[in-house]
Amino acid sequence: MKDYPKQIPSQRERVRTVPANPPRRRAARPGDDTPSAGPGGEPLSAPPSAVEPSSAPSAVDTPSIREPSSARTYRRRRRVHRERYATPKTLRTIFTASAALVLALFLMPFLLTSDTRSNNARTVSDMLTGTPEALSVATEADTIPEAEPEAEAVPEPAPEPEPFTGQLDEDCMLKVLDKKSGEVSVMSMQEYLVCVLRGEMPGYFELEALKAQAVAARTYTRYMLHSGSKHGDKADICNSPACCQAYLSAAAARKKWGYLPEDEERKLRSAVIDTNGETMLYDGEPILAVFHASSAGLTRTSGDVWSGDKPYLQPVSSPENADTIPNYYSHVDFTISEFQDKLRNAFPKANLSGDPYDWLSNVERDSAGSVITLYVGGIKTQGSRVRSALGLRSACFTWEMANGKVSFYVTGYGHGVGLSQYGANQMALNGSDYREILTHYYTGVRIGGYQPAS
Repeated sequence: MKDYPKQIPSQRERVRTVPANPPRRRAARPGDDTPSAGPGGEPLSAPPSAVEPSSAPSAVDTPSIREPSSARTYRRRRRVHRERYATPKTLRTIFTASAALVLALFLMPFLLTSDTRSNNARTVSDMLTGTPEALSVATEADTIPEAEPEAEAVPEPAPEPEPFTGQLDEDCMLKVLDKKSGEVSVMSMQEYLVCVLRGEMPGYFELEALKAQAVAARTYTRYMLHSGSKHGDKADICNSPACCQAYLSAAAARKKWGYLPEDEERKLRSAVIDTNGETMLYDGEPILAVFHASSAGLTRTSGDVWSGDKPYLQPVSSPENADTIPNYYSHVDFTISEFQDKLRNAFPKANLSGDPYDWLSNVERDSAGSVITLYVGGIKTQGSRVRSALGLRSACFTWEMANGKVSFYVTGYGHGVGLSQYGANQMALNGSDYREILTHYYTGVRIGGYQPAS
């Protein structure tokens, strides 16, 4: 029978005498002459004498070189942690590397367009390899610039207006002849033009239309001064619309209308002052700036009305609003004898015998219906002459005979050449300014200053 120790230490004594977490056994190494130190730094001694040796190995007999239980637990937990999170960590590494590669490919075109493309390419390559120095340099030097926005197309600046070098209205003095009284008044161009606008165009018209009329009236006056006055040395111009231009002084307007609208007077003066000195020029000279009240939707060339053709007086479309134009459509009735007398006075060589319906024949019209030429009793003449002989409002007419009468139906008012006043007002209502109006009705003209020869 095997001998057992006489006294077996109790469990409490065993725990107290044996280290709680003895270090793990390891092989002896050269130079290990002294035992390892304990947790407090003191050398480990043999087991207490209270524990008697035994031939069977036990926890009590194990040398005191094992690791503490807390270290084993920590190592075990780290091993479990590595095994548990090994796969997710690998995936995160792959995802991070992929994201870095995509970002580098996206930024590469911008980096290659930089002046430091070689340095940037090398820095990006180092960034992909994860070099810390490259990352710090890339951050400090900002080697990944943002794409510069494309420069917007800058519109070309509008050409600057030509400097005004012409004569101003207040510097031009005119001798104006009163056809009725024969008196001559001396006034400035500005004062004269206000009276012309008052007589030629209603003050309630649009301001841009009034400005166009002011420039046309000024240009016509300068044309008369440049080409030679109809009145010789006595006067530069007169106040008769049949000879020169309509003219209405403030006193005459107040007597005619019974009042003088202040707001309309301000517009008239503003139209003249705002266009001070501006003149329509063709080849550097003032043009024959004729105008009329309203056309039949198309203006006429000067050669169809008078003897000469002007390159700037050509047919153009005109926006005529029949609803706003007084007497845009009109008609006149003549007896056969009245019709014959008027034609004989204007055309004494015409053969006005036979059927009155044949007295007017072979009519030639333009696209708007205005009569260009026709025959009166066998004599070829212009439609404008027949219009004047019969006192019609325009040359855009037709006629018929019935019940011993000759009836004429007329469209528009005036000779139809140059500016249409009601057409200009309609263009102003549509948004055009006075320069657009003038360059529409007068072909190829330039608006600027004019300095008459001394």
